[in-house]
This record gives sequence, C-alpha cells and structure tokens, in this order.
Amino acid sequence: MQRGKEKYYTTGEFARFFNIKKDTLFYYDKIGLFHPEGVGGNGYRYYSDAQINTFSTLLSLREMGVPLREIREYFRSPSPERLFHMASDKIGKLDGEIRRLREIRQLFQVLAENTREADEAVPGAVKICTLPDRWFRYSEPLTLDAGTATDEQWGDAYERFAKQTGAAGTVSIGCILARDNLENGKYGMVDRLFMPCEEGEGEKCPGGKYAVLYYKGPYEHMTEAYKLLTEEIRQRGLRTAGDAYEEYLVADLATKNEKDYVTKISVEIK
Repeated sequence: MQRGKEKYYTTGEFARFFNIKKDTLFYYDKIGLFHPEGVGGNGYRYYSDAQINTFSTLLSLREMGVPLREIREYFRSPSPERLFHMASDKIGKLDGEIRRLREIRQLFQVLAENTREADEAVPGAVKICTLPDRWFRYSEPLTLDAGTATDEQWGDAYERFAKQTGAAGTVSIGCILARDNLENGKYGMVDRLFMPCEEGEGEKCPGGKYAVLYYKGPYEHMTEAYKLLTEEIRQRGLRTAGDAYEEYLVADLATKNEKDYVTKISVEIK
C-alpha cells in the first residue's frame, strides 16, 4: 500500500520482508513491544518504511539473546547511554558463558582423551617416558586415607573442590599422593585433589622424566599397583622426584564393573 511518498505494508507483507511469521508481529503488538503504524478502516494493520530500521534493530537484539522484556524497556526511552550500558552488561555475561563453555569443552576433551588412552594402555607394565608440561588446578591439602575414608567424606572433598574451581563436573578430578607418603609406603594417603585446565589458568606441573603405570581394577587394590611401581623404580636405579598423580581414565561414568576401571599413576623420577 502506498500513501504519498511513504510505503505501507500489511502485516503479511511486513512479515515476509523480515522472513518471520505474522503471529510474531501480533504478539509483539500485544505485549507492547512493537506496534503497527496504524489500523485501516478495514481493520487491517499497516507498517511503514519508517519502522523498518527500528524493527531490524529489535530483531538484531533478539538474535543476540536480549530478552523481550529488556528490549521493551530499552525502546521506551532509547539513548546512546542506555545502549552502552546494555551492551556492556551483555558483554560481561557472554564472557562468563564463553568461559563456562570452554570449561565444559575441556571436560569432554579430557573424557575423550582418557578413554582413548585407556584403550591403548598396557595394565601392569611400568614405562619410563617424558611428559610435557601440564596445567592443573589444585585443592587445599587433605588428610584423607583411601582405606578408611567414607563415601560421604570423599563426596564432601570433591564437592568443595568443584565449588572452589567452579568446575562443570567432578569426573576429571584426580588424586595426589605426596612424595613423602609414597616413599614411606603410605599408599592410601591422599594429599590433594587436582584437575586439568588450559595453559595459564592454573599451576604448571613441570614436564620431564616420569614413571607411568596403568592399573586395571577396583580402587581397593590400588596399593598393589603402588608397590609394583615403586619397586620397578628402585630396580631401575631411579628415585622418585615428585608426587604421584592418579588419573581415573575409566571409572564409574564409563562402566558399572569396578574390574574394568583403569587408573593412570604417574610420578616424576630422577
């Protein structure tokens, strides 16, 4: 429809122009977000050329995830200052979501890598290898004895660590056995918890020469794996130079049978 120099559109025409449904325009009108330019004598709603830029801005804000309520409030009194504050607020929230998504991606990446590594591992064999620098987040020191700690105590420790780090889950959390306990045969004493993170986001675990053992079986028999590891290190004329790291490559998330659990134990040596 043409009136003077300005072009007018029916609801259907305006909807097709933006490739949306007519119901969207009806709803926006109903909630007071975007009204037609006018209503003809025939009861038809009409939108004008002058409304195209405004509606394009509205759709852009919707595509950027701005809630309808906020858009409605903004259009009641638009200004550069209000637009700046709205944009700044959204940038902050998006940055938080991006960090969260990166953490979730890191978690799935660890799960995928652990599963592949466990599939290729040779349980019970100690290998000497060079590991690269790795980045971990660490918990506060613990005094948990794997042989006597209850499920509730383990759960509390994991939950506190997850809250401390803001982690998306606990499946990538491992345990650290302090070097002193390792050398004194106290294989059940857990010193700290740790979890992998991206470079620069935690503390660096220096790479170097490590003894690595893959243990397959339930955690209650882990002591035997440590005896094998420490004896192998001694027989090769080597000594421990750091803490032992337990990484649970296959655990209860992947199997209900504890006999299929695969744990990687790595300790720096010299």
